[in-house]
Amino acid sequence: MKRLTYKDFSEIRNDQTRLIDVREADEYRAVHVKGAELWPLSRIQEGALPEEDERETFVICRSGARSAVAASIFERMGWRECTNIEGGTLAAQEMGADHVE
Repeated sequence: MKRLTYKDFSEIRNDQTRLIDVREADEYRAVHVKGAELWPLSRIQEGALPEEDERETFVICRSGARSAVAASIFERMGWRECTNIEGGTLAAQEMGADHVE
């Protein structure tokens, strides 16, 4: 699993990147990175996985711990390499309102 800071992710993000937020729904509703799709880690651990597509996958949570677990699960299930966003949504919030909703 690769690791990347949120700042570095924000600089390379484009139409070919996919951002999966693995926090719970209430956390996601409170604040999330623009364009992130919600797949709670609790569901992933139960075996519910999003369908993999051709985009490069990045995984985010609040600070980087849960997203590391989820990225490892994705890779064990045969996904191409996933990248964990270190600093998570907290780092996105620090970068300002342009990054979160």
